[in-house]
Amino acid sequence: MTSGWLSWVRANDVEIMTLLQNQASILVKAASVLSESISDFSTLKENNTTLKNLEQEGDQLTHKLFTIIDKTFITPLDKEDISELTSAIDQVLDSTYGTSDKLVLFKIQKPSLHLQELVTLLVTAAEGIYKGVSELHKGKREKLLIHSKAISKCEHDGDSVYRLAIANLFETHDAIDIIKLKEVYETLENALDRSRDVADAIEDVALKYR
Repeated sequence: MTSGWLSWVRANDVEIMTLLQNQASILVKAASVLSESISDFSTLKENNTTLKNLEQEGDQLTHKLFTIIDKTFITPLDKEDISELTSAIDQVLDSTYGTSDKLVLFKIQKPSLHLQELVTLLVTAAEGIYKGVSELHKGKREKLLIHSKAISKCEHDGDSVYRLAIANLFETHDAIDIIKLKEVYETLENALDRSRDVADAIEDVALKYR
C-alpha cells in the first residue's frame, strides 16, 4: 500500500487510534514523574501516588481498547497488532509505577547514578513510543521505523547501564541494600525491555502495511 494507508479511518478507527495515543501520553507523563522523583527524592511519596493514579488510568484505557476491538469487526490495524501495542505500553507503565513503589516500599534514601541514567533512558523511550503511536494513523513507514529504532536503542543502552549497575552493586558489602536496589534496577530494566516490545510492534505495523 502507499503512504496514508489509514487515511480512510472510520469512527471506531479514530477512537481506537486516539485511545492508543492517550495511553502513550500517560506513559510519557508517568516516566516524567518518575524522573522528577529521582531528581528530588523529597517528591517521591507524593509522586508515587500520582504514578499509581496514572497506572490505574492506563489500565482503564487498556481495558477499553480490548472491549472495543472485541466488538469491532474491522479495525484500522489487525486486532493482534492493537492488542500487542496496548498490552506492551501497559506493561511499560506498570513497571514505571512499580519502580517508584519499590523505592518507597524499600525506603531507598537516595538515587544512584545508574538509576538516574536508566530513568533518563525510560523517559526518552516513552517519548519515542508516543511519537511512534501518534504516527500510526499517518502510515509513514520510514518515520515509524525511525521511532522504532530510537526506542530499541534506549533498551539496548539500558542493558549496558543495568549490567554495570549490578556489577557495581555487588562491590558493596550491605546485603540488604544489594537486594533492595537489585529489585529496583530489575523493575526499571523491565520497563525498558517492554518498551522494546512496543518498538517491535510498531516495526511490525510499518512492515505489514507498507
